[in-house]
Amino acid sequence: MIYFITPDLTSISGGNKYDVNVLNYLNKNFCKVINISSDKHTSNKLLLYLRINRIPLHSTLIIDGLLAFNLFNIVDKLSIKYKVILLIHHPVSYEHQKNGKIAHKLRERKIFSKADKIISVSNSMKKVINKMLNSKKNINVIKPAVDDIYRQQLLNNTNSKNIVTTGSIIPRKNIDKCIEVLSKLEEDWSLSIIGKYDINDTYYKKLISHINNNNLNQRITFHNVIENQDELINILRNSSVYICLSNYEGYGMANVESASLGLPLIVSDLPVFRENLIGYNRKYVDINNPDLIAQAVKDILRINDHKTIPLYNWKDVGLKFKKVLNG
Repeated sequence: MIYFITPDLTSISGGNKYDVNVLNYLNKNFCKVINISSDKHTSNKLLLYLRINRIPLHSTLIIDGLLAFNLFNIVDKLSIKYKVILLIHHPVSYEHQKNGKIAHKLRERKIFSKADKIISVSNSMKKVINKMLNSKKNINVIKPAVDDIYRQQLLNNTNSKNIVTTGSIIPRKNIDKCIEVLSKLEEDWSLSIIGKYDINDTYYKKLISHINNNNLNQRITFHNVIENQDELINILRNSSVYICLSNYEGYGMANVESASLGLPLIVSDLPVFRENLIGYNRKYVDINNPDLIAQAVKDILRINDHKTIPLYNWKDVGLKFKKVLNG
C-alpha cells in the first residue's frame, strides 16, 4: 500500500497544487494511494505521529518535504518500517537565511539521508539537496506542469499599468519590496497582491504601515486567496507586468503560469528562475535596487517577446512519478 503524507491540501500554494495533481493521477492510473494530511484534525505533531504509526509495515510512504521536517524525531523508525520517498519542493532550512539555518540543515540532512528515494521539482533544488546529504544519493527531478487553461488564454489588449504578484504574504516573498517599487513609479501605476494574509500578522501590519506612510492606499489592492481560477486568470490577463522579488523558491509555479499567459516578468535573480524561465519575456533584477526595478518594469513593456514554450502537463508529471515508485 502507498501512503502520501502531505500538508493540508485545501490551502492554495504551488506545492499543494503539485501534490494534489500527483495524488489524483496515481489514484486514477496506478493504484490506491491514501492521503494523510496535516489538516485541522492532525495539526498536532503527536496526532500525526500516531496516524503514521498505524500504517501497515513495509508500506511505501511518500512524504512532502514540508512535513518531513516535522517528522525528525521518528525518521529512524520510519526508515526501518517503511519504504520512504521524499518529495522536496524546497528545503525549509533556507527559507529565512541565505546560507541556511544550521540547526535546521542538520535536521534535514538526517531526514534526507534516511530516505530511500528523493524527488525534487527543479535542478536548482537538486543541487541544494545534494550538498546537504551525508552520502551521494540519486535525486529524481520532476518539474511541475502548467494547467491547460493558462495556455489557452490571451492577454487583454489594454493600456493597463497594473503590476500583479501572487503568493502568501510572508517575509521571504518580499512584498514590501514590490510596494517600494510601486512608490518609484508614476501615480497611474497600481499593484495587485494576490495571496493569503492575516490582518493580525506582524509582517502584514508592517506592509499596511508602509502603504499608509507613502499614501499608496488607492494604488494597492490586497485580493487574499482567489480560489476561482477564472477570476485569478482574469486579473492576470488584465495586468501588464508580473513581479516576483522572492528571496527563495523551489520552483516558482506562479511565475511560469503568468508567463504562459504572455505576461512579461520582473523576477529576482535566483538560480531556479534562471532555470525555468528560459525563453519567456523576463528581466532578472537586484531586489535591493527599487529604482532600477521600477525602470525595468517600464522597459519590459517595450519588448514584445512572448513565445510558446513546450511545457509538461500533469499526466507527464504523474507518469514520471509512477516510474520512480516502480523503480
